[in-house]
Amino acid sequence: MTFEGWKGKLYSIVELITLLAVLQLMWIGLTLLGLVLFGVTPASVAMFTTLRKRLQGEDRLKQLVKTYWDTYKVEFIPSNKIGIIIIAVGYFLTINFQIISTFQGMMGLISLTIFITISIIYGVMVLNIFQIYAHYELPYFRYFAVSILFSIAYPLQMIGSIVGLTILYLIFTWIPGLLPFFGISVTALFLTWMSSNIFKKKAEAESRLEVTTQTH
Repeated sequence: MTFEGWKGKLYSIVELITLLAVLQLMWIGLTLLGLVLFGVTPASVAMFTTLRKRLQGEDRLKQLVKTYWDTYKVEFIPSNKIGIIIIAVGYFLTINFQIISTFQGMMGLISLTIFITISIIYGVMVLNIFQIYAHYELPYFRYFAVSILFSIAYPLQMIGSIVGLTILYLIFTWIPGLLPFFGISVTALFLTWMSSNIFKKKAEAESRLEVTTQTH
């Protein structure tokens, strides 16, 4: 059934809200299915992959749910190789912060500065890595490097992402009842939308460069 005008726009909005709620529930369920530690990474990769399909034009809920489930199964082991590293580094930083917080004087200041710098790099990497993983096929350790370089190459995208995430945080703090139903899915949709514009421009630039090279 096809709707036009305001009915069509309303239908699209309702459809998107339904999709986000379903994906959120699937993320929670499949994260628990993987005993949280081994479920959160493939569930997140499946989330970004599915939302990327949605932004590319796929709007059938049944097909998108199938994409989510299929991606979760296929990426369960591969994505966990990255997830374990992310969790391990995060745990290492937490332990080191507890140690560094006991330092005094110049040693404490230098240690804290180094810690903050490493933490920012870590945060940037985590912010981008699932989007990079959903978009590119790379050797495992290159995902970490590319995730960091992505922010350096496109600083406005990174600043926009941080501002948007801050706004979302304030909204979910103001209306905490939304968090269980839309917290992860809306955040992932926003990040996917931000990065998709960059990926699209990058692909167009590479296409133009290839045409120019072939011409010469």
